[in-house]
Amino acid sequence: MGERRWLSLAFAAVAGVGLLGCGDGAGGGPQGGQIGGVHGAEGGCDEEKEDIGADDVSPLGFSARAALTAVSGERSAPLTWAKGGSTTATLSVGELVAARFVRSTVAEGDPSGAEPALAADCSDHLQIDVPLAFSTEDGAFDESFAVTLRVPRVDAASFFYKIDLAALQGSYEVTEVDPAEFKEVIVYLSGALSGDAVSGTISGVAESYPTGSGPDGSVSAQQFGVAQF
Repeated sequence: MGERRWLSLAFAAVAGVGLLGCGDGAGGGPQGGQIGGVHGAEGGCDEEKEDIGADDVSPLGFSARAALTAVSGERSAPLTWAKGGSTTATLSVGELVAARFVRSTVAEGDPSGAEPALAADCSDHLQIDVPLAFSTEDGAFDESFAVTLRVPRVDAASFFYKIDLAALQGSYEVTEVDPAEFKEVIVYLSGALSGDAVSGTISGVAESYPTGSGPDGSVSAQQFGVAQF
């Protein structure tokens, strides 16, 4: 199965809000977001995905089950809120649901001749679908959802998840910006797991209402940080 993965405007904006804290080679979802100074809305990889069994040894030299064993279970880290204050974040990776080997290469420019504006990490990796629980000791988050881990090597994994603000179980509300002033506010959780460690970023994008119309119309997006752990 082949596809081209392009980075959206929303992701490109979030990538500049501090995803650097999720690095250490663990990859991101997508990894290209973990370099600073993102200035473009396009960039990506050509990807070919192949379903694999949990115990199949992939071309990377390890199985999905071996990779998940290395990063599964519960782990915690201190979390600092962008607006001040701190708490403890706890993340727990559940059992494997499905896995794929992804052969990834740098995408060429699109048919119009435009070149990718962002150099993404287009290395081969596994994708592993798992349930994930994320909570903070202060009760701001108490969430469970499904994510796809990006696993470039057996002892490292990362994910990138758009939080459903309307379905939060915790008490978090967007106060970093005034949602009433924007057309849409999106908050993302990104995380990286390696050994017994976990790190991550909660960040967001606030999309303005369109100004003007027709070819003179424009939309802007404001980035904001929520927390790092």
